[in-house]
Amino acid sequence: MPSISLTGAPRISSSRLFHHSPARLTATPPPHNDAGSPLPADATLSQRLSHLIKSYGWYALGVYLVLSALDFTVAFAGINLLGAEHVAWVTAYVKETAIGFLHNKPPEPGRDELDSPAVGDASQDGLYATLVLAYTIHKTLFLPVRVGLTAAFTPRLVGWLRARGWVGGEGTRRAAREMRDRIQRKD
Repeated sequence: MPSISLTGAPRISSSRLFHHSPARLTATPPPHNDAGSPLPADATLSQRLSHLIKSYGWYALGVYLVLSALDFTVAFAGINLLGAEHVAWVTAYVKETAIGFLHNKPPEPGRDELDSPAVGDASQDGLYATLVLAYTIHKTLFLPVRVGLTAAFTPRLVGWLRARGWVGGEGTRRAAREMRDRIQRKD
């Protein structure tokens, strides 16, 4: 039974959303790079990462996310320890300059007391600026380090997990059972 689409034209209802797929433009299928195939020596970085994800899947993503959390923490702590006062000073200067450009009216007598920011605002601005700067460092400077460490540690981690029998669905249940037994023995 034909139904009416949003444009008002009749359409034929089908249980399959995409029931027709057009033919490919090329006669030969693209080469299939499965997880077991060796990686060429001259592979680009994106090919290496693609091979890593195909080979190790969620384990590679987990290692990447753990390393991301660690390097963001290192960036934030480094900025906080080495230059939090400087970041707060630069933030206050930029804020005053921006406000000066936006509000170029002559000052009114007594208006400074009404418009002065609260004492806690400067520290919050410094914290926000430190977070933004740490995130920028995390995303730009630490990216090659994070990707390299992910590529180096993921195969070793998966090998260690396989040696213990903890890879896959049954391996996860076995690992949970072993940890539960260890905890119960400590009690």
